[in-house]
Amino acid sequence: MNIAFASNSPFGAVIFKTLIKNSIKPSLLITGPDKKEEKDQEVQTLLIRDLAREESIKIEEAETEEDFHRIIEENSPEMVIVASFGIIVSPETLALSNFINVHPSLLPKYRGPTPIQSAIIDGEEKTGVSLIMMNEKIDQGPIIAQSEVPLTPSIDYKKLEETLALEGSNLLIKTIPLVLKEEATLTPQNEEDATYTKLFTKSDGKINWEENAELIERKIRAYNPWPGTYSKMGEKLFKILDAEVQKQTEAGPFGDLGKVYLGTNDTLAVQTGKDFLLIKKLQIEGKNSTTSDDYLRGNMQSIGITLS
Repeated sequence: MNIAFASNSPFGAVIFKTLIKNSIKPSLLITGPDKKEEKDQEVQTLLIRDLAREESIKIEEAETEEDFHRIIEENSPEMVIVASFGIIVSPETLALSNFINVHPSLLPKYRGPTPIQSAIIDGEEKTGVSLIMMNEKIDQGPIIAQSEVPLTPSIDYKKLEETLALEGSNLLIKTIPLVLKEEATLTPQNEEDATYTKLFTKSDGKINWEENAELIERKIRAYNPWPGTYSKMGEKLFKILDAEVQKQTEAGPFGDLGKVYLGTNDTLAVQTGKDFLLIKKLQIEGKNSTTSDDYLRGNMQSIGITLS
């Protein structure tokens, strides 16, 4: 099979690896350039590139729509699988092959760049993965196949990303032969049910203590590892890596929003707009991550301060 695979994300890397394990080996990987780490500017090789090299799969690098079009035109794949790639595919390129997009939501819900994070933040009880035949409109092509995945109350972004990637891989294994034989059923999306996600920025991770504890806790799971959820303790920024909600038995809040109390099991209990947020794991700027009880052993003076 002359299949091209386009991705530059961990989501795509899981799918790519799973397809190979199941004897569906792409002949070409199209991916972005290696990335540089912000702190030391060392080059970080994309995981998916390493997987392709291990399997002696040809690698092409694309940064623009023009790059992508040229690569598809020169290699003439029967099918192109796209998974969190980040380059818009032009109508001219779409005309060159069958393009299947693996999208981590139950389309038409959560179109756009952040469907996994958005489903967690919204407190959905289920999400899923969709295979669509790509057209000129982003995430609006007809649905080839879908699979639902339950959203457990404690699942975070990375775990859900992996789960959805594996589910997408299973769908592809069943679907690729049907598409190549032109036997796949295509179902138009219902535009009335469409919802859209936005691209998050670093500022989205800044905690607003006026929000309720449940919403803040969902953001902590959705924004880990990026952009992270953070606040300020004195002059130092700190990230919250793990937390849970403590319900208040009476109408609150009882103190200033963002005020820190000593919670159960030596946790930092922060007053929010509704209920307390119990911080279980945190990372102070310039320090390693630590549990709340370990942090409090040397920083009991943090009890009673108000986080900004």
